Amino acid sequence: MRRLLPALLLLSACSTVRPAPAADMGKLDCRNAGELAVVFIPGASRGAADWDTVRAALNPEVRTCAWEPPRSWPRTAGNDTRLLLDALKGQAKRWVLVGHSYGGLVVRMASAAAPESLAGAVFVDSVTQDQFDPAQAWPVSETQHIDWVRSFREAMDVELPHGVPVLALVADHRGEPGWEENLASQSKLVVGGTPGELEVVERTGHHIPRDRPDAIAAAVRRLLAVH
Repeated sequence: MRRLLPALLLLSACSTVRPAPAADMGKLDCRNAGELAVVFIPGASRGAADWDTVRAALNPEVRTCAWEPPRSWPRTAGNDTRLLLDALKGQAKRWVLVGHSYGGLVVRMASAAAPESLAGAVFVDSVTQDQFDPAQAWPVSETQHIDWVRSFREAMDVELPHGVPVLALVADHRGEPGWEENLASQSKLVVGGTPGELEVVERTGHHIPRDRPDAIAAAVRRLLAVH
């Protein structure tokens, strides 16, 4: 199954995570007005610019925010979640969280930390608990800022989003080794959604925000239509 994602992905609560330096807290780029915001969270070693095409494809009246994570390290999903939620204060009353790859762990933790504000969630080829293999995790370094072992343990300690629309977009690796196992793992992300839907995105690799931003925008529009 791990062939389906970069080797980078092989790898307890927010309050136990060491905070980033005060000068490096990450930042949130928000556009347009509204009480409901679509919040985009990038993958590991990525940034807010990954979502520019997706945001441009949405109705200009939709409020969107893209998260630029801190560059300090080591980073964990728990600490990134705390920083993101701090940045969201005053930006919107409710939000739809959209996370790619590692960002899916942040979506999971933010959903559990602020369920009253969650209007929906979109996992974009997210890493999952079935990919947690501490023996194969990359060590934290100047080029690999994520503490994957701790991030997985933090994220697996909380529940998946439930009671709201939840979508999982999966890169199309049909026919490759581990495909069926990966699809089953991705389907676990949406079990608590109302509705919960899984979609295989054709003509894309793991980096769906680059390969098929139109598919992500369409998924977000479909989710917003239920509100």
